[in-house]
Amino acid sequence: MKKKIFILILFVGVIIGLIISYISYETITRTGTAKFCVICHEMAPMRASFDQDVHGGTGKTGIRANCVDCHLPHNNLMNYIFTKAKNGSIEVGAHFFGDVDTFDWQNHREGRAKFVFDDGCKKCHTNYTTNEKFSAKARQMHQHYNALIGTDKELGCASCHAEVGHHGLNNMLNIYKPEHPLYEKGSEKEKLKINEKLYGKGSIN
Repeated sequence: MKKKIFILILFVGVIIGLIISYISYETITRTGTAKFCVICHEMAPMRASFDQDVHGGTGKTGIRANCVDCHLPHNNLMNYIFTKAKNGSIEVGAHFFGDVDTFDWQNHREGRAKFVFDDGCKKCHTNYTTNEKFSAKARQMHQHYNALIGTDKELGCASCHAEVGHHGLNNMLNIYKPEHPLYEKGSEKEKLKINEKLYGKGSIN
């Protein structure tokens, strides 16, 4: 009798574990797409420039990365979940209680290497030091990058690849918050067009 109860408890435990694992997987996966992230993250210029980039599916293969592939750490699951929860909480607060018009995107870009995780880049670009499609200089610089790992001069992929994943980001940011009067002409109209494409017609974002 005890053996049957033990087997039943074990069976129920496995089923519950599988259900929890499935729900967790679906939650993590579905909340990692650009379509989901743009709901709360004040990232219209980043999303629009992502849609123009090879990582956004414009390449010959049509492969499309997700935000979390580059902007979350992949060294271990706990760090991934913790960083996702932390960043999500900050962005939800900024979305509901912040003023997007005061965000200094250009200043944030200076620290881009801190929120672009190299393990995400190297997960796909495994042969970045040997790929013959790259120029000899590019392969040399990637070898230099490797040599600096673990030193006080360590670089991030985004240190050199300033607009990686977001083609034309600087121009897009100047549509939303012009750095110079030259950019102001037509920027509001262009911004409205981009927002309608991202959020739907009549959007006030």
